[in-house]
Amino acid sequence: MHKLRDAPGEAEEDLRSHIENMAGAGRIYVLGLGNTDRADDGAGILVALALKKRFPAFSFSEHDGIEGVVLDISEKEEDATVFFVDAANICLAPGSIKLIPKEEIKDTEITTHRVAVALMAAMLASSGKKTVVVGIQPETIEFRGGVSEPVLASISKIVSAFLEPMTRANG
Repeated sequence: MHKLRDAPGEAEEDLRSHIENMAGAGRIYVLGLGNTDRADDGAGILVALALKKRFPAFSFSEHDGIEGVVLDISEKEEDATVFFVDAANICLAPGSIKLIPKEEIKDTEITTHRVAVALMAAMLASSGKKTVVVGIQPETIEFRGGVSEPVLASISKIVSAFLEPMTRANG
């Protein structure tokens, strides 16, 4: 498990390095989860939407019907890593980022998603795909609230950290 939080000057580089190491040589998909009506809970969707501009075939949000996307990826004959990006209570300072490999995703997680991440990760694993959760500690999940500054900074950091590895992996 990798925890990152505003280490002076190197946090984005460290995050990119961790993403590359966890992804290996295959394709990289980013699936953003959350609820944009609940302030910081929409962080995963905002990451996916930003990456979709550069990588429309490799970045998806819950708005795209994530269950179908997971099924499509699981049926592809390719080496791939799927990164689920979501706000998560990781018990760290707001805006903190934690990379959680599939082996550390709890099967008994409580979720507001239609399909639990653990179930989607298991489906992907059964087809040989690797999965990682990129958790972002929210500051607020107030209904109709704005995204907090620490989470906005983390969204930017995550998007930047994925650019080079996704360009290299997905052409």
